[in-house]
Amino acid sequence: MIDDNNLLKNVIRKCIAKLSVVIFFSFFINLLMFVAPIHMLQIYDRVLISRSEMTLLVLTGLAVSLLMIYGLLEGVRSRILVRMGLQFDELMGNRVFNMAFDAALKDPNIGSQQALRDVDVIRNFISGGAIIALCDTPWVPIFIAACFFLHPVLGIVALCGAILIFVLGVLNELLTKSKLSEATRLSIESGNYAFTSLRNAEIVKALGMVNGIRNSWAQIRDSMLAQQAIASDRAGSIVASSRFTRMGLQVVILATGGYLAVQDLITPGTMIAASIIMGRALA
Repeated sequence: MIDDNNLLKNVIRKCIAKLSVVIFFSFFINLLMFVAPIHMLQIYDRVLISRSEMTLLVLTGLAVSLLMIYGLLEGVRSRILVRMGLQFDELMGNRVFNMAFDAALKDPNIGSQQALRDVDVIRNFISGGAIIALCDTPWVPIFIAACFFLHPVLGIVALCGAILIFVLGVLNELLTKSKLSEATRLSIESGNYAFTSLRNAEIVKALGMVNGIRNSWAQIRDSMLAQQAIASDRAGSIVASSRFTRMGLQVVILATGGYLAVQDLITPGTMIAASIIMGRALA
């Protein structure tokens, strides 16, 4: 039996078991991310030198097998998250509906339907890619450490790139958070205002208030759209800068690896492997 006074906390606690499985699978999924760079490293540093077709076949077969396991784990992890979202909705939906219904009986203008929308938002969050990103984030230092292992200079480039991407992400949050919050508030206000007006449509029509109510609703909605437009413009600029930075860093680390390879400090395979690993770290 779930205590309604701590409903959200108890429901999340019931979903922890599935979340633990997701984290467990995430460990092996990220570990298997090293398959492609290691395979590339072996191809360049062993196969091309020894010209052994058997070594090439064995390495490729092993890599493909491991990548099949990776794909399987990705699919299972995604399905678990979907099931976790459904479990959350099953445990929360009916109770939140009852609460919203009781609140509407006490005060019809309170906009209690927003609670049902909030349940959908949380369910979509649980079932979406945000949880996967949170599970993968702790692996960023490991990927950067792998670049340091290949060569300290490559590690420094990867570390600087990760810091730069992180700064852009924080900047995006700071520049858009307040505008998006205000847009969400205005969207809820606009929806509640329209809902209340439509429910009393006959009275509004009889009193000749349609134009005034429509103008008030349009004013709130225009303010909401203006806030969303500002946030989208800012986010678009940051996203464009982030994409440029990621692509630029790929070029920089390949150029750095090429220079180190020319100086015989690393092998060509190391250069390619570092590029793949850094790309994963910045993802």
